[in-house]
Amino acid sequence: MVAITLPENYGAVIAVALGAIPVLGFIQGAITGSTRKAAKVPYPHSYATVEQCKENPKAEQFNCAQRAHTNFMENAPQTMLFTLVAGLKYPQLAAGIGAAWVVFRCMFLYGYVYSGKPNGSGRQIGAFFWLAQGALWGLTTFGVARHLISY
Repeated sequence: MVAITLPENYGAVIAVALGAIPVLGFIQGAITGSTRKAAKVPYPHSYATVEQCKENPKAEQFNCAQRAHTNFMENAPQTMLFTLVAGLKYPQLAAGIGAAWVVFRCMFLYGYVYSGKPNGSGRQIGAFFWLAQGALWGLTTFGVARHLISY
């Protein structure tokens, strides 16, 4: 049997990984749904066509919202896991980096959907989420390696 002792301030880690990140996913889903309606893109179509985008700027905005949400869904699970695992050894640092990831993802979403820049290039303002995500991966790897070496 293995007992896991959680650090006293692990609540902040849980708040980020199992609170803020899923809430952001819900918000992105709601934004995607509202832009879908404005773009008049029916289900089950995932994206507006090139022709629809040429006729309706809202269709392009929907495509940007859809891609931002899909990118979030591709990256959120590993980020949540890295935050939870890294937080076992470095709770304050993991919670802080995880919170930074959420802020950068908000900037990414805003830039992608609302900046009005062509081809969604406004997303670049929040692309620093990759650095935060890499830092969480590195912190997780370092913490696990350190734990394994101590045995």
